[in-house]
Amino acid sequence: MIPRVGKGGSSFKGAGQYYLHDKDASTSERVAFTHTMNMHTDDPEKALKVMAWTASHQKDLKLAAGVKATGRKLEKPVYTYSLSWAPDENPSQEEMVSAMKDSLKTLKMDDREILLVAHTDTNAPHIHAIVNRVHPENGIAASTSRDHLKLSRWAEAYERDQGKIRVHARVNHNARRDKGGFVKNQNLTREEYEWVKRQYARDPEIIRDERKTQQEADREQLSKRLLRRQGLLEAEIAKAYGKPRKALKTEIQSTQDRIGKPGFFRAVARKITGAEKRDHTALTQLNKSLENIDWRIKERRDAMKADYGREWEKMERRHAAELVRDETMIERARGEGKRDQAGKRMRSGFRGRGGKETAKDSPTLLEKNAAIKAQKKATQVKRSETDGGASVQKSETTHKAVERAEQIKKRNRSRNRNRGRSRGRER
Repeated sequence: MIPRVGKGGSSFKGAGQYYLHDKDASTSERVAFTHTMNMHTDDPEKALKVMAWTASHQKDLKLAAGVKATGRKLEKPVYTYSLSWAPDENPSQEEMVSAMKDSLKTLKMDDREILLVAHTDTNAPHIHAIVNRVHPENGIAASTSRDHLKLSRWAEAYERDQGKIRVHARVNHNARRDKGGFVKNQNLTREEYEWVKRQYARDPEIIRDERKTQQEADREQLSKRLLRRQGLLEAEIAKAYGKPRKALKTEIQSTQDRIGKPGFFRAVARKITGAEKRDHTALTQLNKSLENIDWRIKERRDAMKADYGREWEKMERRHAAELVRDETMIERARGEGKRDQAGKRMRSGFRGRGGKETAKDSPTLLEKNAAIKAQKKATQVKRSETDGGASVQKSETTHKAVERAEQIKKRNRSRNRNRGRSRGRER
């Protein structure tokens, strides 16, 4: 089971034109069946019109349901994804629809207006879902956050229920994610693919220099962001803990001064009255209060440093992946260039491609030209016959041209066959 999420869009009409018809055609031969969910019609064309009406009246639906119309306008109400089985699997229509319903529950979109379309244009059975993100009753848009990861985990659970794991890499990736690891699919997005196409014809050193410059700029930007965060954090700490900390320090200092003030009779009087003990107890409490404040300040600073460390590690992982992708692209472009050059050399030296043993049997340039001329004459005679005229004379000319070509071929064969024999052979 392989789920794939589409780009989404704003036009239900465009989605219907693509999914309900053959590619670049008005026919529908590749459509196996359609199925609607949460709608009052089974006609796919009408269903798409209803979905478009719901999306365009999102604000009115929110107003009627008492939902606040806040946030940005939904630009892409069309959400699409597909489920694909292995070529050796043969799921029924009920199984395909059931699997799609289960995956929609995982995405929390099973209460939206949905059109399912199954195709037969590939070896692998697959079904597409066209989902209206706008809820038909309250107008709230469905969230697509982490949809790839949700579908990945659902597909793994689906294969486990079927009793056979087909995509082992997905199991390993999800296990690493469970442990807090970062795993990204190696498939290129459309934007990355377009970028790769643009980079193919460029010099590898220029690509490496630009990537190095971009990564240095990323590091510098992240460092500036850290300094900015540090400034804001220190300002918040000073505002929240500055005055209490200063007051505690002042009181601690005054208490210490009272305890350490010289004078024998004063010391005796403070002991008799219990003032000495009270000051020591108060000093202990004041120091604990100051330590608590310092601990809170340190905790906030450490949290900020940890966040920064995670961002820096994430950036370094992204940079490493970018470098690997660049080198892969450069090697691939270099390999394609070598293949193109090798193909040109092979085409230019086609006669010697088979080696010495077969090269001697290949026709010479004069023989090729003679055969081409004979073929052209035969073609001209045939065309003139279709225009009318002396068919007998033209047919005779045609037969003569063919006979002449066969004689040239026989002469070449005998010449090649006798080429290796000695001249003093018996006749």
